[in-house]
Amino acid sequence: MDIRAVVFDLDGTLVGAEKTFSEIKSELKERLISLGIPRELVGELTPMYEGLIELSRKTSRPFEDMYSILVNLEVERIRDSFLFEGARELLDFLVGEGIKLALMTRSSRMAALEALELHGIKDYFEIISTRDDVPPEELKPNPGQLRRILGELNVQPEKAIVVGDHGYDVIPARELGTLSVLVTGHEAGRMSFQIEAEPNFEVENLIHLRKLFERLLSSYVVVPAYNEEKTIKGVIENLLRYFKKDEIIVVNDGSRDRTEEIARSYGVHVLTHLVNRGLGGALGTGFAYAIRKNAKLVLTFDADGQHLISDALRVMRPVAEGRADFAVGSRLKGDTSQMPLVKKFGNFVLDAVTAVFAGKYVSDSQSGLRCLSGDCLRKIRITCDRYAVSSEIIIEASKAGCRIVEVPIKAVYTEYSMKKGTNVLEGVKIALNLLFDKLR
Repeated sequence: MDIRAVVFDLDGTLVGAEKTFSEIKSELKERLISLGIPRELVGELTPMYEGLIELSRKTSRPFEDMYSILVNLEVERIRDSFLFEGARELLDFLVGEGIKLALMTRSSRMAALEALELHGIKDYFEIISTRDDVPPEELKPNPGQLRRILGELNVQPEKAIVVGDHGYDVIPARELGTLSVLVTGHEAGRMSFQIEAEPNFEVENLIHLRKLFERLLSSYVVVPAYNEEKTIKGVIENLLRYFKKDEIIVVNDGSRDRTEEIARSYGVHVLTHLVNRGLGGALGTGFAYAIRKNAKLVLTFDADGQHLISDALRVMRPVAEGRADFAVGSRLKGDTSQMPLVKKFGNFVLDAVTAVFAGKYVSDSQSGLRCLSGDCLRKIRITCDRYAVSSEIIIEASKAGCRIVEVPIKAVYTEYSMKKGTNVLEGVKIALNLLFDKLR
């Protein structure tokens, strides 16, 4: 994937401390009350920084006086902090890959710099953005803080990943179209409250996070294309939002139109068959190339425009996180409102036939949106040249012991895409081809 910057949260992501933020909040409240502020006015102070701003407005007390108490409590806490296991190795790895690093934290600048200096990781970050560096209305979860960071780094939102341990890290990323990773296993340093927000990826700790990055940075997309001059432009442009040019493999399967010319104009890698070999032949060629490149993740993406890039990222997720070896984007588990009844029936029949040979039922065996780990892909032998390959891949993966999961997706059906893919007659051919091939 085209990852040019990683923006880290600090507390709960890279460092932790024995004292919790709930304890900090309790101490802050008591000190404010000791200054003569009524307990009912102090309230919950959630979040603490914004709570102090509101409290200053209500009481007309100088904000700086109350804020200094919070800063001192944070600094005291951070002096007993520790670096989470794998943090330094992760930062070394990312810098070695030429990725820019930044820090985006709600901590005070004094506390953040104390932590970075204490643990010797300050020099890894090109930008250190704390709550003291942005107006309150821009502080995360508002997108302004992240927008400033990406602007200073000169990195497009889609080319960055935000790493944090809280919904406040995910929300601004999602608003700007930036990918996000949630680290869930660190309890020390977590904020005193939780906000639900769905990240693109989720890992338990920083050791697993490095493995996630290793997979993402070695991801390839195989796009089989036959006479797709009407849609190939849009498909490539969508993929280029998150993938590098040389990670996109367009297999021009003997097209007689401008498919190859258009694909090459984008600088992506184009492999051309002189004659049309069918979907199986095209996938086989793309897979072989990805294997030669030592790909850790391989995504397949149809060229007719029926897949959404957001769904592609969701299909990648379980394989990128290491929870599965093969993920199939299932239109039958997602929004089927646009799916014609004849296609639903045809898919059901082919799913049943596939299940007989695979020993595993997949609700959308003919889906063109899949993600496979490099290890799983190397265990698959493709013999079917045409549409039967979709079932064959599942059968081969299942027999090889690959962990297969399904991810709900939405198929975008247009008049153009409806003419592509399998129909009832093609479905009968696929079933017969599988039967004859697997019984040989």
